[in-house]
Amino acid sequence: MVVKSATKKKLMDLGIAENFAHILADDRKWDDVKILPAENIAQICETDSETASQIKGIIDGANQKNKLANNEAIGPVTSVRLSRGRKTRARSRVKPTADIDVYNADAKLIGLEDELSDDPVYKSLVAAVEDSGSRRFTNRIFHDLTKAIHARGKKKLTKPQAKKVVEEAIFALKRASIDPYEAAGIITAQSIGEPGTQMTMRTFHYAGVATVNVTQGLPRIIEIVDARKVPQTPTMTIRLQEDKKTSAEEAQKLAAAIEVTTTVGIASLETDVAQRRLVLKLNKSNLKQKNMTASEVKDKLEQATRLYVQADKEGNKASKLTMIPGVHSEEDLAELAENPPSYTMLLQLEEKIRDLRLKGIPNVERANVQLDDKTGEYYLSTIGSNLSRVSEIETIDRSRTYTNNIIEIYEYLGIEAARQAIVNELQATLDGARLEVDVRHLLLVADVMTSEGEVRAIGRHGVSGTKHSILARAAFEVTVNHLLKAGIIGERDQLTGVAENIIVGQPISLGTGSVELYYIPEE
Repeated sequence: MVVKSATKKKLMDLGIAENFAHILADDRKWDDVKILPAENIAQICETDSETASQIKGIIDGANQKNKLANNEAIGPVTSVRLSRGRKTRARSRVKPTADIDVYNADAKLIGLEDELSDDPVYKSLVAAVEDSGSRRFTNRIFHDLTKAIHARGKKKLTKPQAKKVVEEAIFALKRASIDPYEAAGIITAQSIGEPGTQMTMRTFHYAGVATVNVTQGLPRIIEIVDARKVPQTPTMTIRLQEDKKTSAEEAQKLAAAIEVTTTVGIASLETDVAQRRLVLKLNKSNLKQKNMTASEVKDKLEQATRLYVQADKEGNKASKLTMIPGVHSEEDLAELAENPPSYTMLLQLEEKIRDLRLKGIPNVERANVQLDDKTGEYYLSTIGSNLSRVSEIETIDRSRTYTNNIIEIYEYLGIEAARQAIVNELQATLDGARLEVDVRHLLLVADVMTSEGEVRAIGRHGVSGTKHSILARAAFEVTVNHLLKAGIIGERDQLTGVAENIIVGQPISLGTGSVELYYIPEE
């Protein structure tokens, strides 16, 4: 069971009891729940028709409220909380819109305070910096210095010791800072490009799992800076919640729930051409492994095809399912002799059924349970990625679930998360090839790729293709096209960058070229 936490919360907010909300949210989004008829709700929740009608009424009422214009004033609505076999009037009220929280500046500042701000070492360093008059220290620097001093076994600092630490830190900061008019972009390009030539074209295999491989080396660097929408080998690391992470059974159950299960994965298909029907022979062991039942398969097939599915036995004892093209109900079987389906219809049905997704999250082709030897924690490694859908599952730890698909991170978590993911992925790829590149070069690449509020490729379709200079764009790719277009619309190049000045043979405006020196001889 993969419970959609957002759907469950919405149902409970409407006043539906948790036991019913939990069952209805199983592998269903809100859009799927709100169109369920009352009889289906009664069957899913295993309750009477009256209770199911009341649940349906609450859901329909919520849909009607959502359709009303935002400017209409709507009074509070009393909700009915339902439980198995009885109904009780609840005191909770559902508001059509949530009140805007008042911004509390003091609370916000307290939230930004460092966790070590009350530490004696931290306070000593802050006092020493105030005495020095330096304005370059941030909370992060104080935090890192405090942790480094604690790691050396010191719990307190005297005033001279704190002063000495601050002086050394100021010296290190000056050394780490880039000089004015330094060619930061070119140095970054060289610092990444030179080790890149030593990278191998290879893939990395997970230990003990031959089916999971991840693109590494130069191909991975290329697809990161090209901002590919889908990586060559998309993967996810899915962590379970604190109370479930040591349970192999929970991990296995989750893997079976999120892994895509197709019809051919749990049954063998036989096409009976003579009688124009499709027969599915269910594999009991595969069904058990995927945590599915025969009746569940029957329901999924009926929902997907809107055809009548015949079972050889009732309930979960069925081992053979039969489908006939054009037969939507049991009554249609009587007219089958007069109006038999065509051979083309049968082939089309077989093609549709063969790759039909019965269970699981789209794009997650495989989910393998892994054990972390250091922590004793079970987690999942997947082939395929779908961060937004996986994050809806109730039992996962969203803060530690990760994907190597940077565009998915951008779309689900925003541009800041995507920027950090670019840095992480570049660093991991370089570390995997045992190459050392300063993280500040990677930060510059990530900043350039995300500076416009979206993930842009470093190429003619992204950063290089949107430069203001015509000559700089022409120097990268498709030279003639850029020059022709610029000539037609009458663009002007101000020659402010590096590439365009080199092309025309004049000094660039960096380093010694950024200042003008005059020699005035003495008379």
